[in-house]
Amino acid sequence: MKTFDDLTFNSHPSAKDLGIQAGMAFDNGYSISVVSNVEGGQHFYGDHPDTYEVAIFNQRGDFVPLQPFDDVLGWQDRMQVSKLMSQFQQDGVQQEKLLHSIKQDIQNND
Repeated sequence: MKTFDDLTFNSHPSAKDLGIQAGMAFDNGYSISVVSNVEGGQHFYGDHPDTYEVAIFNQRGDFVPLQPFDDVLGWQDRMQVSKLMSQFQQDGVQQEKLLHSIKQDIQNND
């Protein structure tokens, strides 16, 4: 099972020297993107080395909605990123269905 420690971070191309990024594809076709600000950057919902912004993509390359009103999760620590990675590696389809259902329920009640 892959965890946060298996991610390799590089400079984020659109944030110049103010952001980092890492990505990983899982065996089941889902993938994760993890980004964070460095040295005073203000592009992302996370500040390296403590917190990170995370997105998950399904097999078609579409965002999986990680929140009812946003596709990304911000301010996630290393353990939270590892937990999300584990959930999508174990059963990405079920996780995606659950998150779409939660999003729809919340939006229908607004």
